Amino acid sequence: MTTPDLLTPYISPKKTLAFREDGSFRICCFSDLHQTANYHPSTLAAMRAIIEKEQPDLVLLGGDLWNESPEATVEQLREFLDIFSAPMEERCIPWAHVYGNHDHDILMDRRLMQSVFESYPHCVSNHTNDGVDGVSNFLLPIRSCDNSRVAFAVWGLDTHNLSDGQRLRNGINLRAAHQAPALPYGTSHWDFVRFNQLRWYYDTSEALEAYNGAPVDALMLMHAPILEFGICMKNPEQTALDGEMPETLFSGSLNSGLLATVLQRGDVRAIVSGHMHEDNFAADYCGIKLCFDGAIGFRGPEADHSRCARIFDICETQTDRIQTHLVYARDVL
Repeated sequence: MTTPDLLTPYISPKKTLAFREDGSFRICCFSDLHQTANYHPSTLAAMRAIIEKEQPDLVLLGGDLWNESPEATVEQLREFLDIFSAPMEERCIPWAHVYGNHDHDILMDRRLMQSVFESYPHCVSNHTNDGVDGVSNFLLPIRSCDNSRVAFAVWGLDTHNLSDGQRLRNGINLRAAHQAPALPYGTSHWDFVRFNQLRWYYDTSEALEAYNGAPVDALMLMHAPILEFGICMKNPEQTALDGEMPETLFSGSLNSGLLATVLQRGDVRAIVSGHMHEDNFAADYCGIKLCFDGAIGFRGPEADHSRCARIFDICETQTDRIQTHLVYARDVL
């Protein structure tokens, strides 16, 4: 089986991901840890307890992981990762990550930061190179239980940081994108997924289909939600919204066209985001599950009752019918 050039960096992660013999595969998503090496012990305890209960095959970290000062060092990053990768590393569970806005607040060279993450034995994160914005974009192929084909995939997209002060090639300051007096619900000052990221996803997805001989259904991870999450919030009955939504949506400053792109490509069956610490719903929009995973980071008693993770269950023979549920820290600690 010939591997297309676009696919070569991603087709063989350092730990093979594959469906179990019974045809199942379970993913656990944690986001918004907001921790340092001086951490809240309940955050780590909740991660350990949820992993122990749910026994995932893959753990995804959905950004806003590290809340260190902008001048943080590699040594501080390793100290943090030694602590918060331990629930996966000790159990030999593969894990991957994307960055959130707080991770981007750190001034460390992003490729250096990425190399530290990827140095951990069970970190299966990969990355895009020059020409694609955002270092933490990734593709993880999940093979069939008999290893004969790629049966599923997980995509990660970097949603960057603030859009304020950024200028596009034509010189326009992105601050103008969110300062109009009347904007679509959820529009805010956060950045958006760039076209070159969408092109990378689309082209690499086509290469994966060519390699596999058939389309490959997928889950997509990103930190900040797309604007269509707001459509679900405004139409809970029509989108079969299940879960909590006490927060006002804070999405990107521009609609990147991500949902239109994945709909046209036809392989992504669910999108999961963090960023919103209290919203934790799952909804169905245009046949795609749009999901929040809540937040796992403990910071104060006013919200700690809602700390949670989102679980995805995929069946090898029905990869287009992803099942998902929440696990609350309060139920396992």
